[in-house]
Amino acid sequence: MPKRPRATTIPIAPALEARPDSERSLRRWVRAHAGLHIPHKAVCRGHQAPWRFFADAFLERPPVILVLGPRGGGKSYLSALETHLVSRFDPGHGTRLLGGSLAQSQQAHQALAELARDDPALEKLTESRAVYTNGSEVRVLAASPTSVRGPHVPSLKLDEVDEIDPDCRDAALGMCMNRGDTPASVLMTSTWHRVDGPMSNLIERARGNEFPLYSFCIFEVLQRCPEERSGPNLEKCPECPIVSWCHEDRDSDPLGRPKAKRASGHYGIDALIQKARVVSRRAFEADYLCRGPKADGLWFSGFDPVANVSEAAEFDPSRPVLLAVDSGVFTGAVFFQVVGVSTPMGTVDQVHVFAEYLEEGRSAEHNARAILEVARERCLGRIDVASTDPAGNARTAVGPTVLGEYERAGLRNLKFWPGGASVTDGLALVESFLRPADGGTRLLIHPRCEHTIRAFQHYRRARRAGQWADHPEDPQHPHEDLMDALRGGLRTRFPDGRAPAPALGRVPARSVF
Repeated sequence: MPKRPRATTIPIAPALEARPDSERSLRRWVRAHAGLHIPHKAVCRGHQAPWRFFADAFLERPPVILVLGPRGGGKSYLSALETHLVSRFDPGHGTRLLGGSLAQSQQAHQALAELARDDPALEKLTESRAVYTNGSEVRVLAASPTSVRGPHVPSLKLDEVDEIDPDCRDAALGMCMNRGDTPASVLMTSTWHRVDGPMSNLIERARGNEFPLYSFCIFEVLQRCPEERSGPNLEKCPECPIVSWCHEDRDSDPLGRPKAKRASGHYGIDALIQKARVVSRRAFEADYLCRGPKADGLWFSGFDPVANVSEAAEFDPSRPVLLAVDSGVFTGAVFFQVVGVSTPMGTVDQVHVFAEYLEEGRSAEHNARAILEVARERCLGRIDVASTDPAGNARTAVGPTVLGEYERAGLRNLKFWPGGASVTDGLALVESFLRPADGGTRLLIHPRCEHTIRAFQHYRRARRAGQWADHPEDPQHPHEDLMDALRGGLRTRFPDGRAPAPALGRVPARSVF
């Protein structure tokens, strides 16, 4: 990684500083006063370097800019840096920051605070406001209809616009207006993973030439791959989980170098490899490679009956048994175990679904006794953790009766699935085991579990206005009951998801580049 120039220790009085008016002077200012190296060369075909949108936003001030970037790629930080520069050099300038939630808005403000805290141009800094000595002001907005109808300002920053309600976004746009000779400018930054979400609509409009679109992915901001990882002649590359993406367009480089050998950014390559191991290929390509959501009708398009169906998923008496039950018109239940599997990159969790239950229109007592019979047949009656839908406890008549009948029939000590996550989040957890981004599979289903196999093969997305949506097609379908049981059981076992513990300590926000 190239060394970053250290910020000067002698502040320059704002009145004596010249406003950067060229890319050269802007780059010099950023390196001298913020200590940052912003990548200025694109690595992937069709992408722009992060420097491109940052420089254009500050020097050209287009009316609207849309930036598609990866998670952790620094897009919000660069937006904050541009806000700081405009505020300190343009007296009386007003800027508003809006995220998909108040926490997101405050996160963007925190990046600004890291940049501006030691600058003599800053007069006052609070959790929601920054005031400069020249009268410029930056305020944080809550994502609510009332907060986005304030005084007019020339600059508006929308952070993670894919998470902002379109009505709230459009109301906020009404705040942005010219101020004297300063043209109004809206900078929108986001990842893109929601099918038919706000970002999908904005990208379509940008491609229709309504406003410029800047795209970059994690490779544009990745630290350069060291020789000890790749080998002098790239002989170790085939072992790397990200090799298929890293090497896919080597022909575009005159020296035939893979992407990670051309990169010069801040994002650790080890951190990216961790992500490839614990998220699904679809999520990895959407969140880190910025290839957009994969929206076909089948939810689990990566399910492979050859790779994911195996007798190796048979019950192992040495490991705990997890049972997850989803009650309703159809009652579905899955029995599974989590097995540690050794790989060249270390031990990983693999899910083995070895038994199932699915019935329609039977009493709770019948279902409980039948599920216990499956346990006796398939796992010696062993059930270490039993869980069910927490919504069952809130059903006025059915829920408590169902749970009471389960108890009376001998199916006891059911815990409720963790709350706080959407159906889509739970399905993403299932998908991360089905086909991780690093290849292979972490989910095996025994051939006897025919209903579960069919659920994976036919579980579909809803279709709205001719587009595939990011939620299931039919909540009353029997496939739903088995998939609900599996996602709920996995969330019970992995309440915080599969994110690995961070390998590195926290660093100041200004170290992001």
